[in-house]
Amino acid sequence: MTRRLGWCAEGDLFWGEHLKRTRALLIAVLVLAPAAAAPPAAAAACGYDRRDLPAPAGADHHRATGSSTNNSRIVGWYSPSGGYARGVLWVNSTLREMAPLHFNVRPTAVNNTSVVAGYEEVHRGELGSLYRAFRYENGAYEYLGTEPGEHSRATGVNDAGDVVGTVWREESPLVRTVVLWPRNGTRKSFGQGVAIGVTGQKIVMTTDWSGWVVDTGTGVRTELPGAGLPMVLDNDRVLNTEYLGGGRVQLTEWDLNGVRVGAYDGGFKPLGKNGSGTVFGAHGDSTPALWRKTGRTDVVADRLPDVHEYADVTDAATLIGTYEGADGKPRAARWLWICS
Repeated sequence: MTRRLGWCAEGDLFWGEHLKRTRALLIAVLVLAPAAAAPPAAAAACGYDRRDLPAPAGADHHRATGSSTNNSRIVGWYSPSGGYARGVLWVNSTLREMAPLHFNVRPTAVNNTSVVAGYEEVHRGELGSLYRAFRYENGAYEYLGTEPGEHSRATGVNDAGDVVGTVWREESPLVRTVVLWPRNGTRKSFGQGVAIGVTGQKIVMTTDWSGWVVDTGTGVRTELPGAGLPMVLDNDRVLNTEYLGGGRVQLTEWDLNGVRVGAYDGGFKPLGKNGSGTVFGAHGDSTPALWRKTGRTDVVADRLPDVHEYADVTDAATLIGTYEGADGKPRAARWLWICS
Protein backbone atom coordinates (compact mmCIF):
# COMPACT_ATOMS: atom_id res chain seq x y z
CA MET A 1 0.00 0.00 0.00
CA THR A 2 1.34 3.45 -0.97
CA ARG A 3 0.40 6.44 1.13
CA ARG A 4 0.86 9.98 -0.14
CA LEU A 5 1.16 13.11 1.99
CA GLY A 6 -0.19 15.96 -0.04
CA TRP A 7 -0.83 19.68 0.34
CA CYS A 8 -3.43 22.08 -1.09
CA ALA A 9 -2.30 25.33 -2.77
CA GLU A 10 -4.62 28.29 -2.58
CA GLY A 11 -5.25 30.16 -5.90
CA ASP A 12 -4.54 33.88 -6.15
CA LEU A 13 -7.52 36.22 -5.86
CA PHE A 14 -7.88 38.69 -8.70
CA TRP A 15 -10.04 41.73 -8.44
CA GLY A 16 -10.97 43.86 -11.41
CA GLU A 17 -9.98 47.50 -11.67
CA HIS A 18 -13.65 48.51 -11.45
CA LEU A 19 -13.90 47.31 -7.75
CA LYS A 20 -13.04 49.81 -5.08
CA ARG A 21 -10.10 49.08 -2.75
CA THR A 22 -12.27 49.05 0.38
CA ARG A 23 -14.71 46.53 -1.07
CA ALA A 24 -11.83 44.30 -2.17
CA LEU A 25 -10.33 44.34 1.31
CA LEU A 26 -13.68 43.44 2.93
CA ILE A 27 -14.28 40.51 0.58
CA ALA A 28 -10.73 39.23 1.06
CA VAL A 29 -11.13 39.21 4.82
CA LEU A 30 -14.50 37.40 4.63
CA VAL A 31 -13.14 34.73 2.25
CA LEU A 32 -9.75 34.06 3.83
CA ALA A 33 -10.60 34.22 7.53
CA PRO A 34 -12.60 30.94 7.72
CA ALA A 35 -9.85 29.00 5.87
CA ALA A 36 -7.18 30.31 8.23
CA ALA A 37 -9.21 29.26 11.25
CA ALA A 38 -9.61 25.57 10.11
CA PRO A 39 -7.67 23.15 12.37
CA PRO A 40 -4.94 20.98 10.81
CA ALA A 41 -5.91 17.40 9.91
CA ALA A 42 -4.83 14.79 12.46
CA ALA A 43 -2.12 12.38 11.31
CA ALA A 44 -3.20 8.76 10.87
CA ALA A 45 -2.08 6.40 13.63
CA CYS A 46 -0.66 3.14 12.29
CA GLY A 47 0.38 -0.04 14.04
CA TYR A 48 0.22 -3.82 14.17
CA ASP A 49 -3.04 -5.43 15.28
CA ARG A 50 -2.80 -9.09 16.30
CA ARG A 51 -5.46 -11.47 14.97
CA ASP A 52 -5.38 -15.04 16.30
CA LEU A 53 -5.85 -17.77 13.72
CA PRO A 54 -8.92 -19.90 14.51
CA ALA A 55 -8.11 -22.80 16.82
CA PRO A 56 -9.41 -26.34 16.33
CA ALA A 57 -11.85 -27.61 18.92
CA GLY A 58 -10.01 -29.07 21.89
CA ALA A 59 -6.71 -27.40 21.01
CA ASP A 60 -4.58 -26.98 24.10
CA HIS A 61 -2.14 -24.86 22.10
CA HIS A 62 -1.19 -24.37 18.45
CA ARG A 63 1.62 -22.84 16.41
CA ALA A 64 2.41 -21.81 12.83
CA THR A 65 5.26 -23.69 11.14
CA GLY A 66 5.18 -22.60 7.49
CA SER A 67 3.37 -20.63 4.79
CA SER A 68 3.04 -20.64 1.01
CA THR A 69 4.89 -18.34 -1.39
CA ASN A 70 1.90 -16.01 -1.69
CA ASN A 71 1.13 -16.46 2.05
CA SER A 72 -2.48 -17.48 1.36
CA ARG A 73 -1.82 -20.81 3.11
CA ILE A 74 -0.39 -21.32 6.60
CA VAL A 75 0.37 -24.69 8.19
CA GLY A 76 1.00 -25.65 11.76
CA TRP A 77 0.07 -28.15 14.41
CA TYR A 78 -1.84 -28.28 17.65
CA SER A 79 -1.99 -30.59 20.64
CA PRO A 80 -5.39 -31.72 21.88
CA SER A 81 -5.46 -32.36 25.60
CA GLY A 82 -3.89 -35.75 26.23
CA GLY A 83 -3.47 -36.59 22.54
CA TYR A 84 -0.88 -36.66 19.77
CA ALA A 85 -0.11 -33.53 17.75
CA ARG A 86 -2.34 -32.97 14.73
CA GLY A 87 -1.71 -30.94 11.61
CA VAL A 88 -3.70 -27.86 10.70
CA LEU A 89 -3.98 -25.78 7.52
CA TRP A 90 -5.35 -22.24 7.32
CA VAL A 91 -6.46 -21.13 3.85
CA ASN A 92 -6.97 -17.36 3.77
CA SER A 93 -7.27 -17.61 7.57
CA THR A 94 -10.04 -20.25 7.34
CA LEU A 95 -9.34 -23.37 9.40
CA ARG A 96 -8.93 -26.74 7.72
CA GLU A 97 -7.83 -29.57 9.96
CA MET A 98 -5.55 -32.22 8.49
CA ALA A 99 -6.47 -35.87 8.88
CA PRO A 100 -4.97 -37.37 12.07
CA LEU A 101 -2.35 -40.11 12.11
CA HIS A 102 -1.58 -42.62 14.85
CA PHE A 103 1.32 -40.48 16.11
CA ASN A 104 2.50 -36.84 16.06
CA VAL A 105 1.97 -34.93 12.81
CA ARG A 106 4.50 -32.15 12.15
CA PRO A 107 3.75 -30.07 9.01
CA THR A 108 6.68 -27.88 7.96
CA ALA A 109 5.76 -26.30 4.60
CA VAL A 110 2.87 -25.72 2.19
CA ASN A 111 2.59 -24.52 -1.42
CA ASN A 112 0.07 -22.23 -3.12
CA THR A 113 -2.31 -25.15 -3.89
CA SER A 114 -2.44 -26.58 -0.34
CA VAL A 115 0.08 -29.40 -0.83
CA VAL A 116 1.67 -29.87 2.61
CA ALA A 117 5.10 -31.31 3.43
CA GLY A 118 6.16 -32.53 6.85
CA TYR A 119 6.91 -35.59 8.89
CA GLU A 120 5.35 -38.01 11.34
CA GLU A 121 7.04 -38.63 14.68
CA VAL A 122 6.46 -42.24 15.70
CA HIS A 123 7.10 -43.09 19.36
CA ARG A 124 8.94 -46.39 19.89
CA GLY A 125 9.55 -46.41 23.62
CA GLU A 126 13.19 -46.99 24.59
CA LEU A 127 14.22 -46.97 20.90
CA GLY A 128 13.31 -43.30 20.62
CA SER A 129 11.26 -41.70 17.87
CA LEU A 130 11.15 -42.71 14.21
CA TYR A 131 10.71 -39.85 11.71
CA ARG A 132 8.91 -40.36 8.40
CA ALA A 133 8.56 -37.62 5.77
CA PHE A 134 5.21 -37.16 4.03
CA ARG A 135 3.43 -35.26 1.30
CA TYR A 136 -0.21 -34.44 2.11
CA GLU A 137 -3.01 -33.29 -0.19
CA ASN A 138 -6.76 -33.76 -0.57
CA GLY A 139 -6.98 -35.37 2.85
CA ALA A 140 -4.43 -38.14 2.15
CA TYR A 141 -0.85 -38.75 3.29
CA GLU A 142 1.90 -40.13 1.08
CA TYR A 143 4.98 -41.38 2.93
CA LEU A 144 8.07 -40.42 0.95
CA GLY A 145 10.66 -42.97 -0.09
CA THR A 146 13.11 -44.10 2.59
CA GLU A 147 15.34 -47.14 2.92
CA PRO A 148 15.19 -49.70 5.76
CA GLY A 149 16.77 -48.28 8.93
CA GLU A 150 16.45 -44.71 7.65
CA HIS A 151 14.73 -41.64 9.13
CA SER A 152 13.42 -38.75 7.03
CA ARG A 153 12.09 -35.23 7.46
CA ALA A 154 10.56 -32.98 4.80
CA THR A 155 11.31 -29.26 5.11
CA GLY A 156 10.05 -27.63 1.89
CA VAL A 157 7.69 -28.02 -1.07
CA ASN A 158 7.48 -26.12 -4.35
CA ASP A 159 4.36 -25.34 -6.38
CA ALA A 160 4.90 -28.46 -8.51
CA GLY A 161 4.62 -30.59 -5.36
CA ASP A 162 8.31 -31.58 -5.25
CA VAL A 163 9.46 -32.01 -1.64
CA VAL A 164 12.94 -31.42 -0.21
CA GLY A 165 14.25 -32.72 3.09
CA THR A 166 16.90 -34.77 4.83
CA VAL A 167 17.45 -38.46 5.59
CA TRP A 168 19.78 -40.19 8.06
CA ARG A 169 20.62 -43.67 9.22
CA GLU A 170 19.51 -45.00 12.59
CA GLU A 171 23.12 -45.75 13.57
CA SER A 172 24.55 -42.37 12.48
CA PRO A 173 21.96 -39.65 13.25
CA LEU A 174 24.44 -36.78 12.88
CA VAL A 175 25.19 -37.59 9.23
CA ARG A 176 22.39 -35.96 7.25
CA THR A 177 21.85 -36.24 3.49
CA VAL A 178 19.81 -33.74 1.48
CA VAL A 179 17.25 -35.34 -0.83
CA LEU A 180 14.46 -34.32 -3.19
CA TRP A 181 11.29 -36.34 -3.58
CA PRO A 182 9.92 -35.25 -6.99
CA ARG A 183 6.20 -35.28 -7.65
CA ASN A 184 6.97 -37.82 -10.36
CA GLY A 185 9.99 -40.09 -10.23
CA THR A 186 12.41 -41.44 -7.65
CA ARG A 187 14.20 -39.45 -5.01
CA LYS A 188 17.45 -37.64 -5.74
CA SER A 189 20.38 -37.22 -3.35
CA PHE A 190 22.59 -34.12 -3.12
CA GLY A 191 25.13 -35.17 -0.52
CA GLN A 192 25.61 -34.37 3.14
CA GLY A 193 24.09 -31.21 4.51
CA VAL A 194 20.90 -29.57 5.76
CA ALA A 195 17.97 -28.86 3.44
CA ILE A 196 16.55 -25.33 3.66
CA GLY A 197 13.91 -25.14 0.93
CA VAL A 198 12.98 -25.56 -2.72
CA THR A 199 11.73 -23.13 -5.36
CA GLY A 200 11.12 -24.17 -8.94
CA GLN A 201 13.83 -26.73 -9.67
CA LYS A 202 16.39 -25.19 -7.32
CA ILE A 203 17.03 -26.30 -3.76
CA VAL A 204 18.93 -24.41 -1.07
CA MET A 205 21.10 -26.30 1.44
CA THR A 206 24.06 -25.79 3.77
CA THR A 207 27.26 -27.73 4.37
CA ASP A 208 30.03 -26.81 6.82
CA TRP A 209 29.26 -23.07 6.92
CA SER A 210 28.75 -22.68 3.20
CA GLY A 211 25.41 -22.37 1.51
CA TRP A 212 24.56 -23.94 -1.83
CA VAL A 213 21.96 -23.46 -4.54
CA VAL A 214 21.57 -26.68 -6.51
CA ASP A 215 19.78 -27.07 -9.83
CA THR A 216 17.90 -30.35 -9.44
CA GLY A 217 17.67 -30.81 -13.20
CA THR A 218 21.29 -30.25 -14.19
CA GLY A 219 23.03 -30.87 -10.86
CA VAL A 220 24.91 -27.55 -11.13
CA ARG A 221 25.89 -26.27 -7.67
CA THR A 222 26.38 -22.57 -6.87
CA GLU A 223 28.14 -21.71 -3.61
CA LEU A 224 27.08 -19.02 -1.17
CA PRO A 225 30.48 -18.63 0.57
CA GLY A 226 30.27 -18.51 4.34
CA ALA A 227 26.48 -18.76 4.44
CA GLY A 228 25.44 -20.91 7.38
CA LEU A 229 22.60 -21.50 9.78
CA PRO A 230 20.22 -19.99 10.66
CA MET A 231 19.05 -19.60 7.05
CA VAL A 232 15.75 -19.15 5.18
CA LEU A 233 14.63 -19.21 1.56
CA ASP A 234 11.85 -16.74 0.72
CA ASN A 235 10.75 -15.03 -2.51
CA ASP A 236 13.78 -16.47 -4.35
CA ARG A 237 16.18 -14.91 -1.85
CA VAL A 238 18.40 -16.62 0.71
CA LEU A 239 18.90 -14.92 4.07
CA ASN A 240 21.41 -16.07 6.67
CA THR A 241 23.19 -14.84 9.77
CA GLU A 242 26.75 -13.59 9.27
CA TYR A 243 29.15 -13.21 12.21
CA LEU A 244 31.51 -10.29 11.65
CA GLY A 245 33.74 -10.61 14.72
CA GLY A 246 33.89 -8.44 17.79
CA GLY A 247 30.36 -9.46 18.69
CA ARG A 248 28.88 -7.88 15.53
CA VAL A 249 26.34 -9.70 13.39
CA GLN A 250 24.23 -8.96 10.34
CA LEU A 251 21.76 -10.62 8.01
CA THR A 252 23.19 -11.36 4.56
CA GLU A 253 21.00 -11.69 1.46
CA TRP A 254 21.82 -13.70 -1.69
CA ASP A 255 20.06 -14.27 -4.99
CA LEU A 256 19.82 -17.74 -6.49
CA ASN A 257 22.78 -17.03 -8.78
CA GLY A 258 25.09 -16.83 -5.79
CA VAL A 259 25.34 -13.02 -5.79
CA ARG A 260 25.37 -11.24 -2.46
CA VAL A 261 22.72 -8.53 -2.85
CA GLY A 262 22.15 -7.11 0.63
CA ALA A 263 23.28 -6.82 4.25
CA TYR A 264 21.22 -5.77 7.28
CA ASP A 265 23.19 -4.53 10.25
CA GLY A 266 22.50 -6.01 13.66
CA GLY A 267 20.26 -8.82 12.47
CA PHE A 268 20.98 -12.19 14.06
CA LYS A 269 17.95 -14.27 13.00
CA PRO A 270 16.44 -14.18 9.48
CA LEU A 271 12.73 -14.92 9.18
CA GLY A 272 11.57 -13.85 5.73
CA LYS A 273 11.39 -11.34 2.91
CA ASN A 274 8.39 -10.10 0.94
CA GLY A 275 8.03 -9.07 -2.69
CA SER A 276 8.44 -5.39 -1.79
CA GLY A 277 11.93 -5.91 -0.43
CA THR A 278 11.09 -5.78 3.29
CA VAL A 279 13.20 -8.16 5.38
CA PHE A 280 11.80 -9.63 8.59
CA GLY A 281 14.16 -10.81 11.32
CA ALA A 282 15.39 -10.23 14.84
CA HIS A 283 18.15 -8.22 16.47
CA GLY A 284 19.51 -7.52 19.95
CA ASP A 285 17.66 -9.37 22.67
CA SER A 286 15.38 -11.26 20.23
CA THR A 287 13.46 -8.14 19.19
CA PRO A 288 11.47 -8.68 15.94
CA ALA A 289 12.20 -5.99 13.35
CA LEU A 290 11.68 -5.01 9.72
CA TRP A 291 14.50 -3.75 7.50
CA ARG A 292 13.53 -1.48 4.60
CA LYS A 293 15.52 0.89 2.40
CA THR A 294 14.82 3.58 4.99
CA GLY A 295 16.35 1.53 7.79
CA ARG A 296 15.27 -0.78 10.60
CA THR A 297 11.96 -0.55 12.45
CA ASP A 298 11.22 -2.62 15.54
CA VAL A 299 7.86 -4.39 15.59
CA VAL A 300 5.51 -2.98 18.22
CA ALA A 301 2.40 -5.01 19.01
CA ASP A 302 0.37 -6.67 21.72
CA ARG A 303 2.15 -10.04 22.14
CA LEU A 304 5.08 -10.00 19.72
CA PRO A 305 5.85 -12.86 17.33
CA ASP A 306 8.30 -15.34 18.86
CA VAL A 307 11.40 -15.06 16.67
CA HIS A 308 12.55 -18.52 17.75
CA GLU A 309 9.52 -20.00 16.00
CA TYR A 310 8.58 -19.88 12.30
CA ALA A 311 7.59 -16.39 11.11
CA ASP A 312 7.23 -14.47 7.83
CA VAL A 313 6.15 -11.13 6.33
CA THR A 314 3.64 -10.88 3.47
CA ASP A 315 3.54 -8.43 0.57
CA ALA A 316 0.86 -6.50 2.49
CA ALA A 317 3.30 -6.18 5.45
CA THR A 318 1.20 -8.63 7.49
CA LEU A 319 3.29 -10.73 9.86
CA ILE A 320 2.71 -14.46 10.35
CA GLY A 321 3.95 -16.30 13.41
CA THR A 322 3.42 -17.67 16.88
CA TYR A 323 3.22 -15.81 20.19
CA GLU A 324 3.09 -16.84 23.82
CA GLY A 325 -0.29 -16.28 25.42
CA ALA A 326 -0.93 -15.06 28.95
CA ASP A 327 -1.15 -18.71 30.01
CA GLY A 328 2.35 -19.36 28.63
CA LYS A 329 1.07 -21.48 25.72
CA PRO A 330 1.84 -20.81 22.02
CA ARG A 331 -0.81 -19.54 19.62
CA ALA A 332 -0.64 -18.98 15.86
CA ALA A 333 -1.58 -15.50 14.66
CA ARG A 334 -1.37 -12.83 12.00
CA TRP A 335 -0.37 -9.22 12.73
CA LEU A 336 -2.09 -6.78 10.36
CA TRP A 337 -0.69 -3.33 9.62
CA ILE A 338 -3.62 -0.98 10.21
CA CYS A 339 -3.88 2.82 10.05
CA SER A 340 -6.78 4.56 11.83
